[in-house]
Amino acid sequence: MTFEVVYEARALDQASAFLADDQEGLRQVMDAIDALTADPRPADSFPFGSPDLRRIRIGRYRVVYEIKGETVSVGHIARTTAKP
Repeated sequence: MTFEVVYEARALDQASAFLADDQEGLRQVMDAIDALTADPRPADSFPFGSPDLRRIRIGRYRVVYEIKGETVSVGHIARTTAKP
C-alpha cells in the first residue's frame, strides 16, 4: 500500500523558514517524509499520544504527523537549537 503525504499550511511555513540557512538538512527531512509513503511507521518513529499520531527525528529536525487512512498528514516541522 502506498500512502499519500499531505502537508498542513503550518508545516510548509515552518519548512520554508529553515530553507534559507539549512538546505541540506531540509532536503533530508523531505526525503524522510517521502519515505513515509511506503512505511508510515518506520522503526525510528514513535507514537506521540496515540498510535496514529507519530513523531520522527531527522538529524536536528523533528516532524510530527498523523496517519489518517491512506494519508500521512504532516502537521509540524521543528528544529532543535543544537547542531549534531
